[in-house]
Amino acid sequence: MLSNLIFSINAVAPLFLMLFFGYVLKKREFISGGFVTSGNKVVFYIALPAALFRSVYSAELGELLDMRFAAFAVGASLASFFIIWFIAALFIKDKPVVGSFTQGAFRGNFAFLGMPLLISIAGDAGEARAALILAFVIPLYNICSILVLATCSDSDERVKLKTILFIIIKNPFIIAIFLAFGVQLAGISLPSVLSQSVGYAANMATPLALICLGAGMYFHGFDAKFKYAFIASFIKVAIQPVLFVVAGYMMGFRGNDIAALLVLGGIPTAIASYAMATQMGGDSYVAATIVVMSTLMSAFTFTLLIYILRTLSII
Repeated sequence: MLSNLIFSINAVAPLFLMLFFGYVLKKREFISGGFVTSGNKVVFYIALPAALFRSVYSAELGELLDMRFAAFAVGASLASFFIIWFIAALFIKDKPVVGSFTQGAFRGNFAFLGMPLLISIAGDAGEARAALILAFVIPLYNICSILVLATCSDSDERVKLKTILFIIIKNPFIIAIFLAFGVQLAGISLPSVLSQSVGYAANMATPLALICLGAGMYFHGFDAKFKYAFIASFIKVAIQPVLFVVAGYMMGFRGNDIAALLVLGGIPTAIASYAMATQMGGDSYVAATIVVMSTLMSAFTFTLLIYILRTLSII
């Protein structure tokens, strides 16, 4: 039991220490807002796509084409989204709050934090599962977020289907994953110089992403709507991962698949959700507070859940 506890702490603590390090660097003005903006662009457009390309290119095709797992991940995410939206609409009268609440309780920061955490838990097998999730679930995040925010906005502006499709098609994660699929299926062997360059770019993804993520977090203070942010955060990092794991276990998934479902369900809310809520008429206070609260809470919930699942020999 002690070894399981140590494993759980070692899997989670380094990532959140890097988040805190990024926050301190920004607070002490070692890095500026401009650095965070530029760093996020480097991570989003270069480092993480390189990491995804490398993981898909080096993985076994059987792991990447596991449509049963992909279908379950998509189905669980969709079910979670609509259930959360239905419950929020029943109990919250303010439509912009409903939009931010639903997106915050559903949309996880899988690319920036989930992928490093899954690799920390499951190693190379976790990286392959992360690529599969990013290929199928990340587009779903974008579609569902746009749908709920546009529907719950006080604005009369409506987002067109072609706009949603364009956002998905130009996503660098999707491009990198399918490019790697094509290269692997074609049996192309990358030259050493290109392979090493991709590796260098991929290796900076995790530290830079975590530093920028920590530096980009800020808290607006307490507001009358704080309770909504707290409830959404609790759903995101405590209730949803348990439901994903239980449902996955009942469907016969084990080991690294369960670890991937745990991370998919319980990863804290993406910072991008705040920007999207602000741009599309959601409640910016609720959106920003969910990001901070879910991140802080997840450090404890992940440690506890990983410890329990390791003790039960489920992961």
